[in-house]
Amino acid sequence: MKTEIVSPANPRLKELLAARENWYIFAGDKLVRDLLARPLRVEKLLVRADLGADLPPSRAKVGEHWRVSLRVMAKVSGMKSPPGLVAVLALPEMRIDFRRCRVVFGLVGVQDPGNLGTVFRCASAFNLPALALAGDGARPNHPKTVRAAQTALLDVPFQVFRGPDELIAEAQAAAVRVYVTHSRLGGSQLDMERMEFPCLLLFGGEGPGLDPRLLESFPCVRLEQEKRIDSLNVGISACILMHELRRLHGL
Repeated sequence: MKTEIVSPANPRLKELLAARENWYIFAGDKLVRDLLARPLRVEKLLVRADLGADLPPSRAKVGEHWRVSLRVMAKVSGMKSPPGLVAVLALPEMRIDFRRCRVVFGLVGVQDPGNLGTVFRCASAFNLPALALAGDGARPNHPKTVRAAQTALLDVPFQVFRGPDELIAEAQAAAVRVYVTHSRLGGSQLDMERMEFPCLLLFGGEGPGLDPRLLESFPCVRLEQEKRIDSLNVGISACILMHELRRLHGL
């Protein structure tokens, strides 16, 4: 179905924006063309009418095709230089099967959407089975997360939990080992070579990290680093550990 939308006051546009928490909004010509090359469902495909972009043959199933004005594209994309293409996809709903995942990375209260996007991108690169997002953190469909992760958001299954206790309880119910990460020495330290699987590996958010009670309750996996550096960025730390786990144990 093709629709012309010129005004930012259009009711259908307002309906889309009012429910944007339920959508992935992928903005950018190359990114959208990459999505269209995949066998997936695109709920809405927006094309700037003034550019008249020629779309490649699509493997994706497109629900609605909107030809929109520059002002409408700016409103949807949130970009100063609005792209020629935007794709709107529904957020997936899934549950992690901890028994079938060799390792799940749990991100607790990660606030920076750029960091979250970096973790998704690395998880795709290193074939991580799943991500668990716990607590009051950045959303996977935040515009900055989408820009950082790109199509990796569609490669890595994830589940959102109310908090770390709910996440840990579900993992332990599946007889999965739980490990924590921290930048400082102390507590029960564990070499990565001795990790057992399947497991859940927890990372804390920027600044405070994980709750001390969690650090006291589970073995800690730590990256060796110089003392002059207080801690590494959570996105960088997660990516390094993904690489090491793949090298030492396979993922």
